[in-house]
Amino acid sequence: MIWLGIILFFGLHIMPSVLNVRANLIARMGEKPYKGVYALLSLAGIVLMAMGYGNVDYVELWPTPTGANHLAMAVMPFVCILWVSAEMKGHIRKKTRHPMLLGMVLWGVVHLINNGDLASVSLFGAFLLYSLFAIVSANRRGKIPSYEVTGGSHDAKAVVIGIVMFAAILWGHEFLFGVAPGF
Repeated sequence: MIWLGIILFFGLHIMPSVLNVRANLIARMGEKPYKGVYALLSLAGIVLMAMGYGNVDYVELWPTPTGANHLAMAVMPFVCILWVSAEMKGHIRKKTRHPMLLGMVLWGVVHLINNGDLASVSLFGAFLLYSLFAIVSANRRGKIPSYEVTGGSHDAKAVVIGIVMFAAILWGHEFLFGVAPGF
């Protein structure tokens, strides 16, 4: 089931960048119905990945290295700041060009280092590979944010909201994902 979710979710996300499918579907369906179907199918992919991840037998490929949890705790606040800055018109977004995807790369790397089992490699590895592909693809297509930066307020908001997001993830990680982040 995890692989079905991975194929559905990432297939949906890769298809528009590889083929001109998005424009054709919007022309046929209209923009709002297209976005609705896209969102529902993406959600279905995420649900299938989560259900599949929880049902896969544990097969260790490598042990968690000593100190890996400290690396994750050090990197994840920056990941959250990058994710938030993707929605802000600040310097962080402009300089990193693809902050959401860069955050996903970092998220995938620290989670792969900490989780050397087959299900985790499948899940986090898929997000990592997709994010790298999407960065290269967006750069080749010239998809770079172009806007005027209006001071540092957007960056300050991204930092504050990102840190709050990190704190919320820490607080709810065990409940949501069954694993308490270690210090």
